[in-house]
Amino acid sequence: MATSNDKHECKVRINDFILSSILSDPEASSLVGSIDNGTSSSRFLLITSAGKILSTAQVEYDQCFPSSSPYNEGSSCAGWHEHDPFAIWDSVATCIVKTVEELAKHGLDLSIETNNSIVKAVGITNQRETTVAWNDRTGRVYYNAIVWDDTRTAATADTIMKENKQSDVAPQDVLRSKTGLPIASYFAATKVRWLIDNIPELQRDLNSPDEREHVRFGTMDTWIL
Repeated sequence: MATSNDKHECKVRINDFILSSILSDPEASSLVGSIDNGTSSSRFLLITSAGKILSTAQVEYDQCFPSSSPYNEGSSCAGWHEHDPFAIWDSVATCIVKTVEELAKHGLDLSIETNNSIVKAVGITNQRETTVAWNDRTGRVYYNAIVWDDTRTAATADTIMKENKQSDVAPQDVLRSKTGLPIASYFAATKVRWLIDNIPELQRDLNSPDEREHVRFGTMDTWIL
C-alpha cells in the first residue's frame, strides 16, 4: 500500500505481509527506525529484527544553487549548493509522523503504551559533509547548510595544501597523518572556515561572551538531533 502526492509531500509505503505478522503478536515484535537524510530527500524506515522493511516514508526538498550572493559580490557563485536546514528538519519530522499515522490507520498504533516499546532504537545516516551553523539557545541558523558537493572553498583547500607543502607527500595528503583525510573542499572544516569568515551574525556571536557557548557547527545528523 502507498500514499503519495507531489514531490514535497510524504510518500509512505507499508509491507502488508510484514504488518500482518506484527499485528498477530505485537508484544513479540521489535523494530528499529532508520532516519536517512540524503542530498535530495529524507526517508524514515522501520525494520524488523529479521532485517525486513516494514515501512518507508520519503519527502523530497528543494535544492538551492545561488547565482549571486552578498558574500561573493562581483564573482560567480558557480559550484555553490545549499539547503534550507529547516526544510531538512521538517522533512525528517514529517516522515516519522506520517509513518506513525499510516501504521495507525492499518491497525498498528505506535503511540499507545502497549505498542510504543516495539521500536527499540532509531539511527541516523546522513548526507556526508553537508555543514550548518546554528545557535542552540535561539534555534536560529546563521546561514543555509552548505552541501557536501559545494566547491566554494576549493581555494581555501588549495591554500592549505600550499602552506603545508612537503616534498615527499602528495599535496592533498599533507595533513592526512593528523586528520586521516585528504585536503578537499568536500570536507566540513573548510565549510566551517567559510561560515566564520563571511557571516557577520556568526562573527558577532563568536565574539560575544554570552553567545559564544551557544554557537554550534555540525553535519546533518547533529542538526537533526
